[in-house]
Amino acid sequence: MPNPKIDLTHRYRYVPSDFVKHLGMTTLVIAVLAVVLSAVFREPVRPALKISTIATKTPVLFEKVAMGDLTGTGQIATYGPPYNSSQGNVQSPMQNIVGVIHPVNPKVDFVLTPLKMAASLNPAVGTALHTWDAAPASRQTAWADRYQAALAHARVVGGQVVVPAGAYGPVPTMMRGLLELGRSGLMTGALNRSPADYQFDNMYGLLFIQGAPLHNAASRLELLGNQWGIIHEENAPYPGPWWMTIVTAIYQIPFVAHASSGDAMALTIGMLLFLVLMFAPWIPGINRLPRHLGVYRLIWKNYYHDHDDPKPGGEASP
Repeated sequence: MPNPKIDLTHRYRYVPSDFVKHLGMTTLVIAVLAVVLSAVFREPVRPALKISTIATKTPVLFEKVAMGDLTGTGQIATYGPPYNSSQGNVQSPMQNIVGVIHPVNPKVDFVLTPLKMAASLNPAVGTALHTWDAAPASRQTAWADRYQAALAHARVVGGQVVVPAGAYGPVPTMMRGLLELGRSGLMTGALNRSPADYQFDNMYGLLFIQGAPLHNAASRLELLGNQWGIIHEENAPYPGPWWMTIVTAIYQIPFVAHASSGDAMALTIGMLLFLVLMFAPWIPGINRLPRHLGVYRLIWKNYYHDHDDPKPGGEASP
């Protein structure tokens, strides 16, 4: 009677085989299938979300984002490390320990500096900037706060954002210039400016549209956490990256979902799960689960049916 502890490959005859040939043929077949299937079924990928699209289709939202940067109340202005010392999005002590490693000043980097570039093409913007710079900080704050509040009642007339009359100083002209810069497609270049010959850092352009622009776009594609989230393909009726299910499941745990530090908690739990799985063979108790669960007996049930069926940990019959 065969003994299951003996390597089964000893009972088979070995024959020569060209491993490189098999590997090459397998790679070729998979490559052809990938190309053919992608051409037939396609991938429902939408065009990238651009600043010019936001400025053209939702000019009021564009100005609200810019005013948040100008007044220091925007998404990034109040974010905290690694961009600034605010505490709006601090989720763990580790975030403060890391500190500000990518300093960003939204007022200057996202609004005033692009406007200075636009001033070379539009003299009215240069005049408005001069008035702004010459005013004391208290007056700048008053102008910006009034205009930001007025945007709640703004209308779009002839492509321009119109707000109720008020004492806004040069802010309307500045926002009009920034809106024109955004619509022209030059805003991205003004944000992602670099002295290098080639530009690879798109951080400022991405940070500018954080908040409402990205959330609105994600909502239309059913990508928000309270919708399908990251396991949903864009506008597709079928699931996307199913391997992210574990990550999204962690966010559905009540104490994680309703916590202000949800991201940090989900990351910590995911890392702990990863470590448990990685070191499972050496963790007492967990490393004995396969033997006690007996899943291997279901996988090898045909083999055990045809041979002796020793108990777990026992010896086969001679």
